[in-house]
Amino acid sequence: MRRHGGRLRWGALLVVGAFALGACASAGENTAGRTVGTTLGALAGGVIGYHKDGKTGALKGALIGGAAGYAVGWLVDEYVMKRTKTAAQIQAEYKVPEAGPVPPTVHAYGVVINPDKTLARGKGAEATTGFDLVAATGARPSVEESRAIVAPDGKMIHSKRYSYKEIDGPGGYEFRQKLPVPAEADQGIYRYDSVLYVNGKEASRASNEFQVARSPGGGIAVAWLGPRMGGRRIQ
Repeated sequence: MRRHGGRLRWGALLVVGAFALGACASAGENTAGRTVGTTLGALAGGVIGYHKDGKTGALKGALIGGAAGYAVGWLVDEYVMKRTKTAAQIQAEYKVPEAGPVPPTVHAYGVVINPDKTLARGKGAEATTGFDLVAATGARPSVEESRAIVAPDGKMIHSKRYSYKEIDGPGGYEFRQKLPVPAEADQGIYRYDSVLYVNGKEASRASNEFQVARSPGGGIAVAWLGPRMGGRRIQ
């Protein structure tokens, strides 16, 4: 019974410690995703570590798990969709026949990281995805995009795959998403890899680079360096 109580006390301490770790990682920053990721990662790591190596393992696991969860905050789920071209404009621009099968294709796929200016502590940059979707009239292809960030040391920080359910057929689309760059991020050049999928198959990809640097005022500067390689179009 005493042993069971000890486990409960350690479990409670891990929960408190996990939230504290998450709070420290995001103090003064609007980075809820990073806080939650840190908290859950620390808690999961601590529980696994406790079962393997008691109290020592719990502490080690919480720190490792918290660090892994912290990386989740680089990418968030929120985005804003804007339609840039109508279906009629797409049909005219790409000479889409009115009759006959029209396999869905992607054109002019590109990603831009902005703004190119100094950011206040805790504020993020913005990633904008744009593309033209060609498809038959009335067709509603499923469109997804995976995004990954690679740190200056070559290690992938995190990746996510988004499902753009707002797409209702052929047209031009733009998706703007916040890119919360942590104030503790290492200085250097980061790579931002994106892949667009149509009906589950890869349609196009893009790779961009952006630089993170400290500013004299205590914030960070995020500068988009442009495409790392040309996008690939698959018909």
